[in-house]
Amino acid sequence: MPYQRVGALKISDHHVRSPLLNINRACQTCHKWSEDELRERAHTIQDRTFELRNRAMDAVVALIGDIKTARERRAPEAGLAEPRRLHRRAQFLLDFVEAENSTGFHAPQETARLLAISIDWARQGQVALREALAERSR
Repeated sequence: MPYQRVGALKISDHHVRSPLLNINRACQTCHKWSEDELRERAHTIQDRTFELRNRAMDAVVALIGDIKTARERRAPEAGLAEPRRLHRRAQFLLDFVEAENSTGFHAPQETARLLAISIDWARQGQVALREALAERSR
């Protein structure tokens, strides 16, 4: 929230919107790079986060589909417990990143870390599901 002057007072601008719409007042008071460089940095972070978020979504949706298929094939409930647990964990982190609503800009490294863990848990869920189905068929 950039500052603005109202008469003799310096107050925070509570008009909530993207800081990229007013880089001079929102960013350059602390960051001494040009508007173009700051804008490009923000877009790079957001583009990379968006791509990683999409990969996490794909992994979670793939796990959901695999669990659904296993249920339709009457997989034992005990074999579905671990994949479901991993799905909940992966989904939670994905939802957390989505709810944060900056497309990674506020904390890009932490956002990337959380999305990587989400992807890993979703893929671990798929592996656990395959192992449970293979065990059943023996």
